[in-house]
Amino acid sequence: MAMTLVAPMLGCGDDANPGGSGDGSSGSTGAASDSTTGSNDESGTAAGTVNMEGGESSSSGEPPVEVTVEGRVIDFLLEAPIPGSEISIYDDDTLMTTADDMGLFSLGPFQPDTGALFVLAPNADYWGAIIPIDIGSDPLQEDVELTQISNDIVDMQIMGLMDQMPAIPDLDQAIIVVRLRNNTAVSEGPTTIEMMPPPPDGTYYAPDAMGAPILNQNTIEFPVLPVVVYFNVPDTAPGAINFTASHPTRECTVLYPDLPTSGRHMTLVEVECL
Repeated sequence: MAMTLVAPMLGCGDDANPGGSGDGSSGSTGAASDSTTGSNDESGTAAGTVNMEGGESSSSGEPPVEVTVEGRVIDFLLEAPIPGSEISIYDDDTLMTTADDMGLFSLGPFQPDTGALFVLAPNADYWGAIIPIDIGSDPLQEDVELTQISNDIVDMQIMGLMDQMPAIPDLDQAIIVVRLRNNTAVSEGPTTIEMMPPPPDGTYYAPDAMGAPILNQNTIEFPVLPVVVYFNVPDTAPGAINFTASHPTRECTVLYPDLPTSGRHMTLVEVECL
């Protein structure tokens, strides 16, 4: 898997807007645990904080407003709509839907001010995805984008590492992408990502300072695509795999430390170094 595997989907954050739009797009919430705490993004949302129970009542004794999430499913590279994608919520079989012919979907109800893991099922043309979404307090949360990686792109990226003799890719296992949101931190030094338990040799890579994918590299050095990618990852429950991040001059936080992995799905882990 070489670097165009994740570039269009992930984009690049920066220090001026490290948390993205805060509108519930990819990577905007925490994991499926009762609560995990990270840093605050600019929107005021506690990035990495998840309260799966939500608010049970308002100060007036009225029940909380329920939230419906609407958006679209798109190809991560072409940004074209993907019709018919099956969408569910991790560890909750009561919520599921299917995107229409334009890739549009609507799913709910959710408790406000919580988090959810949206799971897109793999199909004949696309890998699945596990995407954390912040659920806000507005009754209708719109313009959420969920992305999937095409099988063709994954195959192309596997070929990009073959001359470095990676481990034999197992396409029935998972991919983890660890992304540095503050890509300008690269100018002050590399961010080192540590995975526990450690990944086997030959199953991870990152681009060097010039953008070339380097097998067994776990330092983020390329500001255009500030990621480390892990493949051949077995299915794991939330919290079974942990990441830490360090930087020579900045304090780093793994925003969503408890995300699960699942075969033929990509899981996104985000890091801020402020």
